[in-house]
Formats: sequence, structure tokens, C-alpha cells
Amino acid sequence: MNYSLTKSTMERYDIRITNENGWRCAWAIISISNDGVFNVQSDCGNFSYSWGSFGNCFKSFLVDICSKDSSYLYGKIHSRERDGKIDVEKTINNMKKRVIESRKEAGLRFLGKNDLTESEARDLWDALDCVQNSHDEITADAFSSIFYYELPSKERGKVFSDEWWYDDILVTTPDREAKTFCEVVAPVFAEILKEELKVKEAV
Repeated sequence: MNYSLTKSTMERYDIRITNENGWRCAWAIISISNDGVFNVQSDCGNFSYSWGSFGNCFKSFLVDICSKDSSYLYGKIHSRERDGKIDVEKTINNMKKRVIESRKEAGLRFLGKNDLTESEARDLWDALDCVQNSHDEITADAFSSIFYYELPSKERGKVFSDEWWYDDILVTTPDREAKTFCEVVAPVFAEILKEELKVKEAV
């Protein structure tokens, strides 16, 4: 059997969050190694990443990304399955605003065949209400099915483009677990590492 093996030692940090954000994520167990491995088990989710290039000191690198650039850390640890789901409530609210705008525009002129009538607006509004009351966060594929099969096609076509994914009505959600870790735990971990490095430099 042909293989190569490298062993490294992990340092483990057991953190309890006791500030006002503790309700969002109460604890985290973070393990790191000097060669760039980062593992987390926490109250808000489990995450891992391995950096091949991070400069001279991995802990200093972690201090920077955990305290200064949470978007970078989020980009490395978030789940693509949890990221990018559609926030149905906010998206439908934007769609309802479009319906209102469409009716206002139609009221400024004689109704044409492509203008939304009052009864059509009510039918579309009721369908949007039904979607909003039935869903919370869903995938883009699920929303596509709802858009094409649960909204009345004639009324929908007078207000929205069939290429809805290019529209600015959509509101997507982040990976809430990774976002919580970056906002709540990462800054605390950065302070722990910062103090540890200060002590090391003082010796």
C-alpha cells in the first residue's frame, strides 16, 4: 500500500458565550492546528476548513479573519445547501408592491389589454397571500414551481417577467448557522487568540 502520512497536533478551545449573544450560540469547541486546519462543533452548527496558505502564523491569520473580515470567514465555512434560499415573506412583499405599482400606473391612463384590472390584481394578491402563508424559506427550484404553477398565469404575466430570477424582487437568505458563528463566536475566539499571542510575545 503506497501512501504518505503527516501528523500534527490540534489545539482545542472550549468556549462558553456569556454575553448578550449567548442565546444565539451558547457554546463552541474549536480545534486548530499550525498547518491551517480549522474545525468547529458548536451550538449554532458544525464547520471546517483548511487553509494551505495563511502567512507565518495561523493564529494571527485567524485573529484577522475572525475580528476584521467576517465575510471572508463566512465564505469559507458556509454551506451552499443552506445559503441562497429564498426568503418567501420578504420576496412576496416585494411582489405585492409590484402589484400595487402596476395598478397605480394603470389608473393614470385608459386600461389596455396588458394592464392589470382591479379583479385581476385581487386574484393575484390572494395567490401571493396563499404562498406567503404556506412557506418560510425555500429553494430557488421550489419557488420556481410556485411562480409558474400557483400564481395565475395571465395576471402574473402582466406584472412579472417569466425570467423572475433576474428580477430585483428576490430576497435570499444566508446560511444562518455560519452567519451566527461569524457574528457571535468568531469575535470572541479572536480575542482569546489575541491574548494568547500577547502572552507568547511577552515571554
